[in-house]
Amino acid sequence: MSGGSYALVLTGDILPAFDAVAVWPRLAAYLRLDPDKLQSRLVVRAPLTIKQSDDLGKLQTLAAGIAAIGAEAEICAPDGRGDLFVVLAGSARGPVPRVFVDDRVERALWPRSVQVADVGSSQWQAYSARADSAPPPPPAEEPVAAFDAEAQSGRDTLRSYRPAPSADAGHSLAATATPTTDALGALPLPAGATIHAGFWRRCAALGIDGLMIGLIFGALQFLMLSGSLVSVLQGRRVEDASALVGTILLIFSLAFFGQWLYFALFESSSWQATPGKRALGLKVVDDNGNRIGFGRATGRYFAKILSGMIFNIGYLMAGLTARKQALHDYVASTLVVFRSVEPGSAAPAERPPMPWYGWLINLLMFGLPLAVTAVALVILGGASTGLLSQISTH
Repeated sequence: MSGGSYALVLTGDILPAFDAVAVWPRLAAYLRLDPDKLQSRLVVRAPLTIKQSDDLGKLQTLAAGIAAIGAEAEICAPDGRGDLFVVLAGSARGPVPRVFVDDRVERALWPRSVQVADVGSSQWQAYSARADSAPPPPPAEEPVAAFDAEAQSGRDTLRSYRPAPSADAGHSLAATATPTTDALGALPLPAGATIHAGFWRRCAALGIDGLMIGLIFGALQFLMLSGSLVSVLQGRRVEDASALVGTILLIFSLAFFGQWLYFALFESSSWQATPGKRALGLKVVDDNGNRIGFGRATGRYFAKILSGMIFNIGYLMAGLTARKQALHDYVASTLVVFRSVEPGSAAPAERPPMPWYGWLINLLMFGLPLAVTAVALVILGGASTGLLSQISTH
């Protein structure tokens, strides 16, 4: 849908004396939308722009009809800058015009630290850190002028909170493209503990995948090598030795391509996860929470080479970055999130606990080797001390 001089923003709030249980179904009927679509496409993303037009009168009429139902809507005049997504209550919302964000911050309805992102970008940052953010309010000792919608037409104009005689019988948004429906797959996932999987959970998933791959290729290697190795040991023929070398090269080739296909096919499948990630309740998505394709999954797999080349620091980044991205996630523009995270839906309220077998796997992968190393060092230290004492006695 083309833009307009004015934008109608559904704030997601209910007006006083109205009941949300009754308001949203009535609003769905008014906008001629399926109630489930109203919730998933509008309410959970509010505030957001639901219509833009050059006809202010029509938007006022639509806003009046929405207000008569009990929902809050505001009309503002975009100033030509691109729209923004915002993070409220841990969930990404929008898009909304920048003047709407400016006004909310200036009136202290939102903090200046509220996280925002440009439409089409996956980079979140504090509103106050943006070069185009509104200046901070004057010091408290100075009187602050009341907000004047008429004087600042570039801001929030003509809030239509109350029903008006011109409210009509309804408007259809079902067949009309809006900034909201156009951006359904373009809303970047914000940072949040209930959204992104951390380092230890991902380690446990990798441990399960490594065990599965090891068992599969270990069995395959045994079957392929056993016959050739026995033949070489018994006959010691050059042909058999050549066959053994060929078998070993084939095994390496199968291991290389097999691991690539294992990760790329599973992570681009309907599961969106390898068996290890699925066992830990995780999945791989793009920056906006959508399923990735085979090509991106392939790029992510081979980018792991970079993560490992720098002393595995690329993997450790998964525990240090805002959205828990490893280096190969940055390269492929992917995220590892919990299975309950869905694009266009509110962020989960709680972070799923780590399964007991996840902690057990991490203990075996990291704790056991460290314990063995410590014991070995103690034994070696004791042996060295005994050897030195024997030498000193002689």
